[in-house]
Amino acid sequence: MTSPNFSTLPGDLLLEATSCLSSRTDILNLALSSKHLFASTCPVLYAHVHLGTAEQCQRTLSMLRSSPNVARHVQKLYIRFSSASSDYMVDINGIAISALLRELAPRLDALHTFIWDADEIPQCDDMWFALRMSCPRLRTLGTCYGSVIPSQRSHLLEFKNLRGFSLTLKYGYYTHHSDDFQDALPFDGRLWDMLIRRSPDLEELHVLGGPLILDGTVHPLCNARWPLLHSLSLGDLMLDWSSGPGPMSSKRPFIAFLEAHPRLRFFRTSRTALNPHILPSLDPSALPQLTHFAGSLEHLQALAPSHSQITHLAIEEPLIIRDLAPLLVAGVLQNLRCLTELRIAFIFHSSYESGNLIRNLVSTCPGLITLEITCARRSSFKVDTLAKSVSCLPRLRHLRLTLVPAATGDSLRVCASHVVQAIPRLHSFSLTFISASLPLSLTPVDFGLYEETGNYVIRTDEHGLPHSLSCTERRPALRLPFTLPSIPIPLAVPLLAFSPFTSSFPPKERRMRIQRFLLNLRPGTSKHSGLGLILERSTAGDEVRVLSVLVALSGLALWGFFA
Repeated sequence: MTSPNFSTLPGDLLLEATSCLSSRTDILNLALSSKHLFASTCPVLYAHVHLGTAEQCQRTLSMLRSSPNVARHVQKLYIRFSSASSDYMVDINGIAISALLRELAPRLDALHTFIWDADEIPQCDDMWFALRMSCPRLRTLGTCYGSVIPSQRSHLLEFKNLRGFSLTLKYGYYTHHSDDFQDALPFDGRLWDMLIRRSPDLEELHVLGGPLILDGTVHPLCNARWPLLHSLSLGDLMLDWSSGPGPMSSKRPFIAFLEAHPRLRFFRTSRTALNPHILPSLDPSALPQLTHFAGSLEHLQALAPSHSQITHLAIEEPLIIRDLAPLLVAGVLQNLRCLTELRIAFIFHSSYESGNLIRNLVSTCPGLITLEITCARRSSFKVDTLAKSVSCLPRLRHLRLTLVPAATGDSLRVCASHVVQAIPRLHSFSLTFISASLPLSLTPVDFGLYEETGNYVIRTDEHGLPHSLSCTERRPALRLPFTLPSIPIPLAVPLLAFSPFTSSFPPKERRMRIQRFLLNLRPGTSKHSGLGLILERSTAGDEVRVLSVLVALSGLALWGFFA
């Protein structure tokens, strides 16, 4: 009896099987195996489209415009690219991509989430009109402000019944509008009218930055009430710092706002948006469903005693390591007994034995499943030392390390092998080496400001033991053969700045050289013969290659003798 062909399965079973694949590469390979499978897997392959460069945006959007049968499956569309010119009006990338989106909008029947994350707002404002009129399911929007902000007549401000909205202020906004205050206020009446009055069922709001407000007025956000709001992210946005006679009087407007939203599960804030000193006035019974929090250590000190149900934590401000820092961090984290994911950053100003620091983290958070650690300024420890320290976490499955490499440190490939040997139960991990002079206000992976980085997925055998690593390593395409000396300037205190950049020029994305390969963790167990043994990178392979050369030379000598 012949086995049934996979492509003959019903379409719903094919979709169910495709959705079980964790790698988009595997889904793509399956889709390219036949026309029937491509048509059947399109709903999964193109459900979420994330475009990260201008070239990728133009090619993919042009393909979707000419293929309506593929475009109709796009549910989430994320656009991100760098401007080709500092002049907003002549930026050919923004003009071309926004025009393509305007033409593509009538074919995006299933689109419900659209994020525009470029350096500037779209040059073609009609793009928003086309999306609003042609995509009836569109309920989540994301945009950004740069050197130019939308006008009062922008079609962006005409949406209604939104479920999610995000706004990010880019480098151009801070350089062109940092001194205009109220004149350049992006949060005008129409924007908040769209969010508060015309979107009463808003569920997610992310405002990552804002202007300085010096007249002491209360931000419109504090007076909003969204019964379904479950996610809130606030960057450097001044809300009500100057309102009221003091923290001991009546409730601050933003504290009252938090108490009025009991469904809030994800909350990210900054010192500018929420002063840690007024957070103790929050009712201990408020935010009963809060499970994801991102903020400073001072915010966490006020929240942790009454919100032990937090499972995902990100300490946004880097912690300067001093004598009492490990005890302080451990004292705060020990109240979070349900913590499963932790993201934390440290600044080392001198050589520091961080074993005590890592041991305190491990002892206070035994249930961690995902751990992300960033260490800046100094090379504090080796990767193998840290991997051995966190190997005591029995449930750890995902690890991400960003650190300054030692001058005589190992390569990424060797460090990855050390991690797998120390923590064989990991599912995936990543390693990123950064420069000692890199400001932590820049995200290394977003801008390519790293020395090298690698993502690794562990493959196991039938017994659950690792046998190979699926590796993806990225390095700058052009690298100098030597390293220029740098003099890092230590920070006195780790404060969030109003501008996300510390230099006078915006960071430029560098072209990366990507290398994908499979690393065998058991080189002695694989058996090759013939050509495979000749090409194998091992001692046996070297001996076979030498023997092959000797045989070839002997054959040539005999041929020359008898000829």
